[in-house]
Amino acid sequence: MKLRLQLFLSLLFFVQCICRAQSLPTYSITALDPQSTGYYFLVPIKIGPGAASIVNTQMILDHAGNMVYYKKFPGVNTGDFKMHANGLMSYSRQQKFYLMDSTFTIIDSVIPKNGVLFDGHDIQILPNGHFVILGLENVTMNLSSYNYFGLNHTNPGSTTATVKCGVIQEQDAAKNVVFEWHSKDYYNFSDVDPFFLNSPNNVDWTHFNAVEYDADGNYLISLRHFNEITKIKRSDSSIMWRLGGNANQFTFINDAQQFKGQHDIRRIANGNITIYDNGRSSPLHPATGKEYQLNETALTANLVWSYTENNSTNSNSLGNHQRLPNGNSLLNYGTLNNLNHVFNVVKPTGAKVFEIVFTDTLRSYRSFNYPILPWDLKRPVINCATSGTQTLLDAGSGHTSYLWNTGATTQTILATNTGTFSVFVSKGQGGFISAPTFTLTNLSNPCGTNSIKENLHAAAFNIFPNPVNDLLTINFIGQHTKVLVTLYNCFGMMIHSEELYNKETVEISTSLLPAGIYFLNVNGITKKIIKD
Repeated sequence: MKLRLQLFLSLLFFVQCICRAQSLPTYSITALDPQSTGYYFLVPIKIGPGAASIVNTQMILDHAGNMVYYKKFPGVNTGDFKMHANGLMSYSRQQKFYLMDSTFTIIDSVIPKNGVLFDGHDIQILPNGHFVILGLENVTMNLSSYNYFGLNHTNPGSTTATVKCGVIQEQDAAKNVVFEWHSKDYYNFSDVDPFFLNSPNNVDWTHFNAVEYDADGNYLISLRHFNEITKIKRSDSSIMWRLGGNANQFTFINDAQQFKGQHDIRRIANGNITIYDNGRSSPLHPATGKEYQLNETALTANLVWSYTENNSTNSNSLGNHQRLPNGNSLLNYGTLNNLNHVFNVVKPTGAKVFEIVFTDTLRSYRSFNYPILPWDLKRPVINCATSGTQTLLDAGSGHTSYLWNTGATTQTILATNTGTFSVFVSKGQGGFISAPTFTLTNLSNPCGTNSIKENLHAAAFNIFPNPVNDLLTINFIGQHTKVLVTLYNCFGMMIHSEELYNKETVEISTSLLPAGIYFLNVNGITKKIIKD
């Protein structure tokens, strides 16, 4: 049941509180459902014109899209920011995979050995502590008999072409190479899709972009430029089977188009595989997250689930598909044409759980959701204290730097006015982590019950979209005979309050609200709202 609450605000005067997180990329949360849990990891980047003006930034958002952690990488590219089963985080940068612990401190790095060149597409940490990484090698080939090149893909290749060939390398915990697989020894050049070729002299041939250690101890590899998933037998390096592309061995069921330029092959808990099918613009093959049930004996691939955000658009590059423990799917869209979606989380039915859109057509190579972190983020807490007639807000000791939304850079600030206060403190090596916000509502009782501390982990209700424009939706979790809904502006002024009985969903019109920060309190639990 839904109820629309009209807020009559035309006679009220508000001092606007605009929150812009220290020149970080701006974004909107356009869908939010109670099933959104945990934390989201991503690195928004810009592809194409204007890319140099955007600083690559590692970001962690909470379940509602609030910024929890960030780290900027000025002047360098970084990507594939993720967490592994052993609790370590990793990312690629400057020809290395870096490993961080729970304090966001770099404790190790991994690079290819044996003269293999670095390929930052993927790293996996195996249960035995081994590292599996992708690499490259340049091989000179005579491609004059392959008329695959040029704008129309009809020109011959060079007699001395430099061809990039993918390599898989497994290293033990001491960084000794214990397995290595070279694509140049197992494929024909004609296995490539000419769509991906242009230069006859410098050829990106296989374009490995994901490696997966399969449940049976063998390897799955995604070859984007072959439109193919290959399974490799670890014990003798032989190819076990090939799915998709020119050398496909499988019969596809329920999927006549198969997949094009795919990313992120993964084996999921039910034994099926998932990929992100980037698709193609002409002829149109839309970008789609897919789940296949494979029969590896009969060689059949049955498409049992898929999700397409928009049937008229494809993704030129990047992307991933993560199956979450509750059965939902995170679809990271890469360079999706004509849409600003970075990623969303959808239920098996296709209903959206979470969605994030960046305002400057930013993308992320991969994005991830972790419902539970294996360690405590150890976020700072803003504490309130009084000294005579003064009100002090303290972010806690032990941090090398502080940055409040007031511009202050000290551990403690003097609060002379009501308002909402937030602070980022230093975390790890160059990163910053936020404290939950504190709203001071009454200077005569500044640290009392009238002040508001944002409860980021409360599960009594969810709100979306956030940021909001015209209409805010509140979904209540569980059974509530009576709820008190109160909306405050960022200085603690009550804008609206109403008791509701036996409601599941409430819609609040916010079209007359000035842009800024607001707080919604439901039965004593408060969440922050940003009004665009």
